[in-house]
Amino acid sequence: MNNLNSFEKEIKQTYRLPEANPAYFKQLEAKLQAKQPHPEVSARPAFHLARGWAYAVATLLLIGVMVIAIGPSKVLAQIQAVFGFVPNVGLVDTSSPFRQLVEPVSDTRDGVTLDIQSAFLSADGTIITYTMSDLPTEIKHTRFGEPECNLPAYLTLPDGSRIEAAGSSSGNMPDGSYANSIRFSDPVPANFNQATLVFPCLEGTVRGKGPEDWQFALTFKPAPENLAVYPATLIPSQAQIENPVLATVEPATQPRTETGIPVMPAMIVDGDRQEEMVVLSVVEKPDSYWVTWAFPDKSDDGIQRNGYLYEQPFNPVLYDANGTQLPEPNHETQLQLWQYEESLFNQLSGQDQLKYYPHTMYTIVVPKSGVAFPIYAKQNVYERSFPEKEAYVDVEFDGSKVQASDEPVEINQKIQLGSVKFELEAIEKNQFGGYSFLFDGTEGKVVQCQAGLVGYTTNMGGSSSFNPDDPFHFKQAEMYSQIPTGMLTVRVSQPAVLGDLISFIGSWSPEK
Repeated sequence: MNNLNSFEKEIKQTYRLPEANPAYFKQLEAKLQAKQPHPEVSARPAFHLARGWAYAVATLLLIGVMVIAIGPSKVLAQIQAVFGFVPNVGLVDTSSPFRQLVEPVSDTRDGVTLDIQSAFLSADGTIITYTMSDLPTEIKHTRFGEPECNLPAYLTLPDGSRIEAAGSSSGNMPDGSYANSIRFSDPVPANFNQATLVFPCLEGTVRGKGPEDWQFALTFKPAPENLAVYPATLIPSQAQIENPVLATVEPATQPRTETGIPVMPAMIVDGDRQEEMVVLSVVEKPDSYWVTWAFPDKSDDGIQRNGYLYEQPFNPVLYDANGTQLPEPNHETQLQLWQYEESLFNQLSGQDQLKYYPHTMYTIVVPKSGVAFPIYAKQNVYERSFPEKEAYVDVEFDGSKVQASDEPVEINQKIQLGSVKFELEAIEKNQFGGYSFLFDGTEGKVVQCQAGLVGYTTNMGGSSSFNPDDPFHFKQAEMYSQIPTGMLTVRVSQPAVLGDLISFIGSWSPEK
């Protein structure tokens, strides 16, 4: 769900504060389990803005009846299974018949109307889609830090057992209305065609206000026989590029080496160095393929906030063997691609979920005709490092002066942490209640750092988005429910230093 008040919406537009994703929680759990012998090391999210149990904000549209073509696929964990892609649902196990909601269910309580629109049941889980009217002001969460509903919905079965929600999503439906989807990773047993959907409370409401223990009786039936899935092949993770040869000129036709291997067009590589992307899955549609590429994620768990070792300011691009760049998908298709990626991630092995975080996975549409194979996908990223994780510098400033000024207060304090040099240029009052620290990292190629008031606990922190045209001028901010004033000390630490531009490249051709 996505019931953001105006304050939170403005924060999201101003700061790079990504919503939590169900994939993150799986990744965190796996990391913690893997590192149990070393409890002092822990995974940290890049940013955290408490939003109850809204694990992800991805667009899921209503379930529709589509043309069918079911085929076998191979799970990344090397287990044979049958998978397919159901549009507006995602990647599903096709080893048993699908079921759906018999009819929509609606109810109104405390001024809120909730409509259960659809349900899709497969062998590996359940997706329930619903719409909800706007929350009345008296029960809506409006103040930052106010206790909010954080209890996920669940299903109760006729035998008294319970299936917890694994994640939620929200987005626009084709008719322009707003829909919310709940994903349950455990399936409803085939011998049960009834279940009760229970909302302990509604996300977006103040804890203790609004509908509680809201129950909806659901009945399921077999899906129509013509409901179908496009064939989906999951490929064991492995390198897909085997010594591609870089062309010295842009080819008009597809040249080949003496061994017959296609030459990679020259414009593919434009970074300081080249690394590999792999193909994780292929969905075959009537006129195109959906090919998902990925490259390994890297992060430094010792960094307090945003320890990712790659900056990704660029969109992936796709070229055919003649060097022709293929067009980007339209908005509606892109929403479906993101939705597919989320469902694909849930099917990855635990090892690959640790290796390929969702923001390093890209599903790209490859037309079946009018292109020369192989296809090359490229994702450019900037590498960055944290050479000084322990050192810090304290800078004193007058918080009252900053809060009284409508303009940034110049500081011009040179900072050196080990060999890394940069400058705290100014401090300004933050529009959300706190301080924004403005840095110039040009001298040391610094693009991020930690900046926090000594002796005060922040409600939330953030940073300005990475700008590839001006990467070394950046902003760090901390917000407080009670704004500290007077003489204050900001501690500056953990600078991120920009490194090489890396071209991650992958190639793919349809099987003959």
